[in-house]
Amino acid sequence: MAIHFYEKGQLSSGFHGWQVTATLRGKRYQKYFSLIPPVSAIPNEFWHRYQETRARYYDARWSARSAALKYIDALKTNHPNTRPCRGVGFRGITMGITTGERIDQERCYFSVNEPGNPVRFFITKDCTLSQAWEQAVDHWGEVFDIRPKDIEMKRKHPVGPSAFKALRKQLNEHEGYNISVEALHDVYAEQRAQIERQKASEQTQGEVTEDDLLGWYASLKQEISEYQNR
Repeated sequence: MAIHFYEKGQLSSGFHGWQVTATLRGKRYQKYFSLIPPVSAIPNEFWHRYQETRARYYDARWSARSAALKYIDALKTNHPNTRPCRGVGFRGITMGITTGERIDQERCYFSVNEPGNPVRFFITKDCTLSQAWEQAVDHWGEVFDIRPKDIEMKRKHPVGPSAFKALRKQLNEHEGYNISVEALHDVYAEQRAQIERQKASEQTQGEVTEDDLLGWYASLKQEISEYQNR
């Protein structure tokens, strides 16, 4: 958005007054507010104040519209500079996997990308995928001044484990990394627990022994490992 004032004689076209311009989602808008009254009976001073008021009104209106559109776009699209498989569907948060010489240095995380002060929320055995997501979304909402209802909406729709699986594949196959499948272990913890509970309920109808759980856990761990390696 921009507002310009042109003195009489400044432009070869003869126009003098205010020009207001704006670009909204790639489309350019502009309005001109001439200081030449439509009829000679209107006092010049009155017409000057009137046209200036109109020009500033349109400048403020388009500025507000631009801010609203940017906010809406930020909630619905990844940033244009987001690298492949890092986006979560809106701006301000991305996914990542740390790398290192040892397997225990490989960890999945969400990054809240506040300019100059990015903060990572790691998924660990003590902080599940859902918990890390909620922490990241709450911090995102605070630093980017997001409305409470929009924060709550994002909290209810966390990124799934498969997104980190896709990111690992992207890093290994297209970016020269060699991240082990173990990097995804904590990401899939909630899914493994859910499968275990469901299987226990189906096979025991609510009655399960410790030995049964240990046996199922061993077999499920193998199934999950094979699934992640596909």
